[in-house]
Amino acid sequence: MRLRTRIATAVGGLALIGTSLLVTTPAQAQGNPPCYAKSGHLYCGNTAGAALWRSARYSSSDKDVVDVLKSNPSYFECYVSGQKHGGGNKIWYRTYGDNAGRTGYLAAESVYTSKDPFPGVRHC
Repeated sequence: MRLRTRIATAVGGLALIGTSLLVTTPAQAQGNPPCYAKSGHLYCGNTAGAALWRSARYSSSDKDVVDVLKSNPSYFECYVSGQKHGGGNKIWYRTYGDNAGRTGYLAAESVYTSKDPFPGVRHC
């Protein structure tokens, strides 16, 4: 006999799913699914329409914007340390843009994680 557990409870931003505890942020509590790591990659809600940068830093040059991330939630391949941003840390997540499929970096302040780098996500 096998017992399957779906969402058992969701109280105060915590959801118990199977044997995993997922913590939600205010952005996730407003309708975005919780973030999770799988095989070293991050699946998480984010700011849709955000620019993806050539490197892990903001620039005043438009040529350093390589693509746009329109999807939400999104897949993030890995993380790097770069320029400090408005999120109060130096973590940037690498992903693929939705216009041209180019690889770029998104500051963690635009990814709805509860902690950066998010546990279980590999370093690039």
